Amino acid sequence: MGRARLMLSSLLFLASSGVTLTLNDQVELSWQEPVRLSQALTESVQHVEGHDVYWPGVRLVNSTDNSAEALKTQALEDLDLLHSYWQQRGKENKARVVLALRAQIQSLEVATQPYSDIDIASSRQFIGSNPLLKDADYRLVLPPRTEQLLVLGAVAEAGAYQLQGGATASQYLAKLLATDGLLKGYDRNSATLVRGQQVHQIDWAYYNREGFEAMPGDILWLPLRGLPRRFSGLNQDIAELLTQFVGFTEETPVHSPQLVTEQQVADANHWSRRDYKPTRSQSGGVGLMQNPTARMMDEGEISLTYADMDEYRRYAVSLQVLPWLEANAFYVQFPNRLYSQVPGFSGDTILTDKGFDVKFRLWQESYWLPEFSVGLRDFAGTGIFDSEYLVANKRFGAFDFSLGVGFGRLGTRDSISNPFCELSDDYCSRPRGMSGRGGQFEYDQWFKGQASLFGGVEWQTPWQPLRVKLEYEGNDYSADRAGVPIEPRTPWNVGVNYRVTDWFDLQASYERGDTLMFNFTLSTNFNGIEPIRVEPRKVQPAAPYAESLDDVNWSQMSRDLRSNYALANARFAMDGEDTVRVFSSPRRYRDYDENVERAARILADQLPETVTTYDIVDTEFFAPSISTRVDAEAFKARINFEDEQGPEQTAELFERSKADAYPENEEDWLFNPDYRFRTRFGAKPFFNQDFGSPEDFHIYQLGITGFARRWFTPNLEVFGELGFNIANNYHKFNYVSDTQDDLPPVRTNVRNYVENDVWLDSLQATYFSQITNDLYGMAYGGYIERMFGGAGYEMVYRPLDKSWAIGFDINRVRQRNFTGGTGFHDYETTTGFVSLYYQMPWLEDTMLQLDFGRFLAGDDGVNMTFQKRFDSGVTAGAFAALTNVSSEEYGEGSFTKGFFISIPFDLMSVRPTRQRVGMTWIPLARNGGRQLHRRVRLYDALDDRSPFYNR
Repeated sequence: MGRARLMLSSLLFLASSGVTLTLNDQVELSWQEPVRLSQALTESVQHVEGHDVYWPGVRLVNSTDNSAEALKTQALEDLDLLHSYWQQRGKENKARVVLALRAQIQSLEVATQPYSDIDIASSRQFIGSNPLLKDADYRLVLPPRTEQLLVLGAVAEAGAYQLQGGATASQYLAKLLATDGLLKGYDRNSATLVRGQQVHQIDWAYYNREGFEAMPGDILWLPLRGLPRRFSGLNQDIAELLTQFVGFTEETPVHSPQLVTEQQVADANHWSRRDYKPTRSQSGGVGLMQNPTARMMDEGEISLTYADMDEYRRYAVSLQVLPWLEANAFYVQFPNRLYSQVPGFSGDTILTDKGFDVKFRLWQESYWLPEFSVGLRDFAGTGIFDSEYLVANKRFGAFDFSLGVGFGRLGTRDSISNPFCELSDDYCSRPRGMSGRGGQFEYDQWFKGQASLFGGVEWQTPWQPLRVKLEYEGNDYSADRAGVPIEPRTPWNVGVNYRVTDWFDLQASYERGDTLMFNFTLSTNFNGIEPIRVEPRKVQPAAPYAESLDDVNWSQMSRDLRSNYALANARFAMDGEDTVRVFSSPRRYRDYDENVERAARILADQLPETVTTYDIVDTEFFAPSISTRVDAEAFKARINFEDEQGPEQTAELFERSKADAYPENEEDWLFNPDYRFRTRFGAKPFFNQDFGSPEDFHIYQLGITGFARRWFTPNLEVFGELGFNIANNYHKFNYVSDTQDDLPPVRTNVRNYVENDVWLDSLQATYFSQITNDLYGMAYGGYIERMFGGAGYEMVYRPLDKSWAIGFDINRVRQRNFTGGTGFHDYETTTGFVSLYYQMPWLEDTMLQLDFGRFLAGDDGVNMTFQKRFDSGVTAGAFAALTNVSSEEYGEGSFTKGFFISIPFDLMSVRPTRQRVGMTWIPLARNGGRQLHRRVRLYDALDDRSPFYNR
């Protein structure tokens, strides 16, 4: 196998006086001037016979960098320790397997590869793939095409196997398993495939096998399972080591005959090549038809589902908040029931019920265990559809089986005794139905009373878009309140799901032996939404024309920073002899590092070489807040492809710290123009809506607001906003007085406010102050929002780059009258809160906010807000206010709760922007637990100090 090693070995040596290249241990080339990768590869290929190079197998390694050898040494030491661990416990079989793996690792030749994806075509087309080779000793691999796959790890015969075109990686492992070619202790569920410097997890068991095709030169590593906790990272370390693979120190065994033959390659319709993405039930959550399953969507998946049958019409919004948490909100209309029997109140409006479902995954499916979830349906609604369940799923090829136990509505068939009766007699009966008021967590009834089995199977047909479903229901419909009796002929339902596109599903079913059902689902994933941008090109610095600071055109540089969307209204100062400070604020990009990089590029292009550090200072409310220091030499080397990292890695060069104050000496300023404040105008549309009201299912107002804003000093801002009505149907909304609950009508008289065609929405003066670098204050007064005016003060302590913050606000406000002008009613109150903010590290991209204090109606308590940020920047959240007001005093709904979505505006426009638009839904909004709507909140305004939204 010496020839194989020759194909996988070469030397690229860059001396201080030039570049020297030894190709495949045979040909030596040299250049006296700096050389880029494309030139070195082009000239090297001319010396390869037939110019036949298999580019996915090319390796460029740094011979003077021993980090890869250090990884190998550490892996060998860990394997020695693991071998001793099993020997000490008498596990000789496991110890022998570890020795076999150690021998494989020992035979690997590895070397550090500073540049990934070495490809001559890419290096010619993209500057990011064409680095400037720096001083170092290199080894270069230019192998010819191979038709082999390396299989290593817990296999009896490790080495090279002949590839069969079209065969999947999981097929090779399955064939080894069928021929007793695997060692004891192998991972039954997944393996690792290394392709160049990319690592892929390959699921290959009977329940999760996937159609990831193996390619020439791939390395397939089958790890061990059940490692002790102290060795839990060993398989990952070995995968990283394999990305630095160059060859073998000894001849590699080649196995024949072929492991997988052409006749054995799974065809395109084989179940392992199908998409296993779950489908939705008619309730909106993941499931069959009426039944839930234990499956979960990918995190960030959101869907809108409409389902229609004779007795119910259902509208549902479902969000996969976390990998293990599904949340669902729904409305159900009852065509056979009126909202009320009082024509003057609701007319002929049919009954609409609203509620919430949640499902928690307790563990994922594995080789022996099924996926297992627990869920609650209509757990905080009126209780018409309330139920709880435990459900498990196990996949066998194209068939996904589910089996569960239901309680409440899902348990009315009473097919089994309640298993929790063994724990306590209290679980044997469900003492009463839900209160009907809604909004209460009546957990004293959960998992109690009758119980029934439910389950089914979903079959992924050979035709990818089509799924077939069969289920057995646990609900006999005897407790349903549909307005008409429902008498099912059979508990069996059958249906089909047709996936029209990746975002549109149609489902039809025949249920209960006499009912046709139809539903469709629209879906997308918040993690996968990417903006389409029209933006200025990043500056690629050239040799600066300025030989000294006196040669710099500072006003032009400030304009360039603005026009490149980096910084707004920059001012410049000198710090010492070699540092330029730039005082400004981010211009357009949500990602703070993007603004800094674009700014640093312009500085590198225009500042003289004597400037060695750029200090970009973010000025929150015109006061220095965050200092980001950039080493000029390292930054230029990075963006000019002169070091081992590409320009996409510039953020690691940025050093953040608290910002020092403005220079006190006038001579330190290089460019410090006077503030030029202007009045800015704008307009934006709005669409407020509510669902499920007694008068009409959909209550809405469409309008537009025009606003004006002006800073009078660096601390004082005045903002005003006028509203203009375009269309609304709030004349149908009858909830206009304070007679329907015991609290002051701080929100429920909304109809009186929206009857105006033109109104003064807000007019507020705000004074901002930076008390310390971490402590900020804000005083404000005027017409704060559409319903209240007054004065207030807010203070926030937000340490730099900390996951927590503390805030305080106090407001004295009076209720505005209904004319839309400047008048007030008599109701006056003091409201304020102490707020705690915490970005939870154990739940990635989540934040919890707790506001303790007094609400607008004089009730005291806490408002809890949970937010989840997805990769696209979309933020979804839920809130609930728990106060000292009883559910009877509050009225229908029991307490204030709601949901919201905040969407970056640049997902809907072609230009980057830091602006966001939001939508809030508060079902059964009443007067308790309501807060003042303040236009600016300091925590949000200071987001760059520990980014949650802007990153």
